[in-house]
Amino acid sequence: QRPQERTSIPACFFAMRAAMSTWVAVLAGTAPEQIHLALGMTEDTMSVAWVTQDDTPGNVEFGEAETGKLSSVEVGDSRAFTLDANRTWYTHMAIMKDLQPNTKYSYRVGGKGGYSQVYNFTNRRQGAPYRHVIFGDMGSACAFSICEACTGDSEICNATTCAGKKNGLILEAEEADIMTHVGDFGYDLDSNGGTTGDNFMRNIEQLAAKVPYMVSHGNHEDTHEKLAHYIERFRSQPSNAEPPLFNSKNGKTTNSLYFSWDYGLVHYVSMSTELWSLVGDLEVNVFSFLKWLKKDLARAQANRKNVPWIVVHGHRSIYCSCDQDCGIPAWWIRLEMEPILMEFGVDFFINGHEHNYERSYPMHKGKSTKSTKNPTAPMYVVTGAAGSHEMHEPFNRKQPSWSAFRSNSFGYSRFFVYNSTHLHWQQVQTDPTQFPESDYGRVIDDVWIIQENHGPFSEDKAPQGEACPTEAHCPNRSHDHWLPLLDIGAHSHSPGVELIQQFRQQHGDMAYAGRLAQLQKWARENLAPGAEWKDGGLEWEDVREDGSSDGVGVTELV
Repeated sequence: QRPQERTSIPACFFAMRAAMSTWVAVLAGTAPEQIHLALGMTEDTMSVAWVTQDDTPGNVEFGEAETGKLSSVEVGDSRAFTLDANRTWYTHMAIMKDLQPNTKYSYRVGGKGGYSQVYNFTNRRQGAPYRHVIFGDMGSACAFSICEACTGDSEICNATTCAGKKNGLILEAEEADIMTHVGDFGYDLDSNGGTTGDNFMRNIEQLAAKVPYMVSHGNHEDTHEKLAHYIERFRSQPSNAEPPLFNSKNGKTTNSLYFSWDYGLVHYVSMSTELWSLVGDLEVNVFSFLKWLKKDLARAQANRKNVPWIVVHGHRSIYCSCDQDCGIPAWWIRLEMEPILMEFGVDFFINGHEHNYERSYPMHKGKSTKSTKNPTAPMYVVTGAAGSHEMHEPFNRKQPSWSAFRSNSFGYSRFFVYNSTHLHWQQVQTDPTQFPESDYGRVIDDVWIIQENHGPFSEDKAPQGEACPTEAHCPNRSHDHWLPLLDIGAHSHSPGVELIQQFRQQHGDMAYAGRLAQLQKWARENLAPGAEWKDGGLEWEDVREDGSSDGVGVTELV
């Protein structure tokens, strides 16, 4: 529908840089909050982390849920975070030990300042299919994938906000075995004196206190302060990195810029693609990572009989087709990573960064094959659409032959591991901005992957052709929901950059500026009525520095 016809899109198009009164919440008292689980270093352990205002070391009390008793206690640690203006706060971590597989546990964390509510989790559930949830680029505001009640009016979308809701990630938290967030948290963890980070961690507590919440590092965690927030808030990750510690601006602690773990039949590798942007130091950098990665994947390859599937995840793309991120920036990472993924037979590379979803066919060096049975090369998935104030990202490039499906509606990915040979992949839509509530939670991409020959991929057997040489071979595989908001190319399959250029050539720059101004005016009046508005508050992704459709921004035209 055209913008003037819509009346019920949430206020996230109107994204404020400055803090609004409903956005800011400070740490309250000494009670624990922002509770989140992470897998332990061994299968009989689980890490739990939380935050307080004081430095009193707390503990975790836990026990088998069926007994109704929290009979075991493990003491936690305490680390001060001192980089936020006018406050010091503390992260805590404790490790629950001697856990039995396939067993439900109850736990709470705290100490002298009070205890949290009691949460439950199941340690290493047994019984296929195993449910893995993965997504990227989720803010505090506009976190549409958590539940359908999340909006852009507030950074708060916690358990109270989502009470009574039954779809989205809150549903997955009741059924998933593991969740993985592939970079860009909160937008940003250090914003508004760190309170945006607090709100984000409170929001995900309703997920992460029930299911291990695994992570990888994104570009919104790049500056010294942002990186320190990421490192400290997620220092409970089961890092086996070499070297094991990283020295952020807040001090030396767990190196969570790269690490790996096994869950059931899947070996996961978390990596920071920001290492190619010179994030790190003399000890932790792209060279230390690549050396460690080859050793880690060699061990995983040797253990393929027990853990056959391999998933590597990071933040930036190796392959994508939306904008200039998919050019030189992707090539720069691909140059070193693609040969390694081939050598060790990695099944999936999964990332965020692009605020859309795109799944590739099995591919190598741009060549692809349509079959997902016994693929002879990795598959690449972009899943950076969980929801943030940077909104949708248009597809400004023609869809390549290797692209199996792409959509820029909000959503998250999940896959079900049935056994050593069968994996079921889905993309779930969670977009209230352009779709009716009845569409929230619907599956928009669904595919089975069968791999009977786990192991290294060879150049001579890699794909050599094109999965979709023409649109007729693979119809209905690209879904751009952004351009219709401008009433440009609503039913066209041409890439956005061409449609915008065509419009400006036919009607002139002033007409295009008028179209953008009309959209902004409509957004101000309909998406956040009564809210304070400032120039630059809207952040259409195609006019941002990292995704410009034609190099000319809204503010230059309007």
